Amino acid sequence: MQKDKVLVIDDERFSLEFFEALFADEDIEIFKFLSATDALNKIPDIKPSLVICDHLMPEMSGFEVLDIVKKNWPEITFIMITGYGTIERAVEAIKKGAYDYITKPFDNIDDILSRVQKGIENYNLKSRIKILEKNINDIYGISNIIAKSKKMIEIINTVKKIAGINSTVLITGESGTGKELIAKAIHNMSNRKNQRFLEINCSAIPENLQESLFFGYVKGTFTGADTTKKGYFEEANKGTLFLDEIGETSLNLQAKLLRAIQEKKITKVGSVEPVDVDIRLICATNRNLEELVEQKLFRQDLYYRINVINFHIPPLRDRKEDIPYLVEFFVKKYSKEFGKQIAKIEPDIFKRFYDYFWPGNVRELENVIERAVALSDRDVLTNDNIILQKEGELIADKKDFVKQYDKARAEFERIYLKSLLDTCDGNILKASKIAKLNPATIHRKISKYLKK
Repeated sequence: MQKDKVLVIDDERFSLEFFEALFADEDIEIFKFLSATDALNKIPDIKPSLVICDHLMPEMSGFEVLDIVKKNWPEITFIMITGYGTIERAVEAIKKGAYDYITKPFDNIDDILSRVQKGIENYNLKSRIKILEKNINDIYGISNIIAKSKKMIEIINTVKKIAGINSTVLITGESGTGKELIAKAIHNMSNRKNQRFLEINCSAIPENLQESLFFGYVKGTFTGADTTKKGYFEEANKGTLFLDEIGETSLNLQAKLLRAIQEKKITKVGSVEPVDVDIRLICATNRNLEELVEQKLFRQDLYYRINVINFHIPPLRDRKEDIPYLVEFFVKKYSKEFGKQIAKIEPDIFKRFYDYFWPGNVRELENVIERAVALSDRDVLTNDNIILQKEGELIADKKDFVKQYDKARAEFERIYLKSLLDTCDGNILKASKIAKLNPATIHRKISKYLKK
C-alpha cells in the first residue's frame, strides 16, 4: 500500500528532525524543507496529502505559504505550526484555510500525531468524495448523454439553461429513450447536486399505498404504523424528487400532489400539522398526458402545473444519426466490463441498425450491444453477434414507415392492438388493464384500426 506523503517546512532543523522521528514507525513518507520556496516548487512532483509549515520564517511566512497552497492545491490539508501556544495566530490560520495547528514546543507527542493523522484522513476523504463526484458525473452528467442529432443537441442545450432554476420539469417520451438520464443530468448540474436525488416509479406503487408513501404517516394511524415515517417529499427535502410514470397515479393522489407542489407543504396521513418541503420536482411519462386529461384520467390543473418546462425525448428511430456514437459508447463500456478487446465493428451491422424500428429505443440498443460483446470471441463485432428480437415483425413496409411518422405510428398501433386483443381473447376490459388505457380508448382504436 502506498504511503501517505507529508511535506514539512521549517527553518529550524530540530523541527524537521522531530517530525522525521515522529513518523519513523508510521506509514508516512516525510519530505523536509528548510526553504519555503524550495518546498513549493516540489509540491507538484511530491503530491503530498499534508503540508506542515511553521508560521514564522525569514524567507516567507507560514501565512504566505498557506495562501499559495490553498490557491494552487486546495485539496491538500494544511497544518500550521505556531510558537509558544499563540492561540490568536492559530485561529487566524484556521480562518485562512488551515485544517489545524500545532504549537511549539512539541511536548504532547500523542496529540501531535493524532492531529497529523486526522489531517491525512481529511485529505483522503476529500479525495474519495472527488472521485465519487467524478463517477457520478461520468454516469449521469450531461457530457455522458450521447447525442449528435439536432433534436438531442437542442435538448442538451436547454438542460444547461434550466438546470440552475427550480421550475418543475416534465420529460416525455417512449420507454427506453433516456428520460431518467436527462432528469439526473438536470439534478447534477443544479445547485441541489449535493442533496438527494430520489427516484420514484409511480407505476410500481399500489393505489392504496400512494398517499402514505408520498406524504408519510404518523404512528398509530393504521395497523402496522408502528412508527412515524417520512414520505418521499420529506425524504427528498432540499434535493430533487423524480416521479417517473406520473401518468400512473390515481386522481386522489393527483389532487394532493397539486396542493403539495403549490403550497410547498405536505401533511402526513393521520396528522393535521403541515410540514414545509423544498424540492425540485421532475416528472416523466411515456403516456400522452393530454389524452389522459381528455379521458378524465389525469387532472388538467396538475398537468399544467408540472408542465412548466417540457422535454420530449425523441425515439431512437427519429434520431438515427446518434446510433453510431451510441454503439461505439456501449461497445467500449461492455468491452471494458467483460475484459474484451473489441476493436472493430462490421459495417453491415449499422445497416441493420438503421433499418430497425427500435421499439425499446436506446435501452434496447444497449442490451443488444451488451449481449453481442458478451457472446463475441473475436476482436471484431460481427453480424452473427447481433440479435434483434423484433426484426421484421413490426413493419411490413419500411419505406412507408420512413415516409411519414403518422403512418408509422398507425401501423404500430394496429399491430400492437391486434396482438393485445389476441392475447386477451378479445376481452376489452382485460386488454385495457394490460395496456393501461381506458376501455373507451380501446374501443375507439378498434374502430379506427381493425374494423373495415
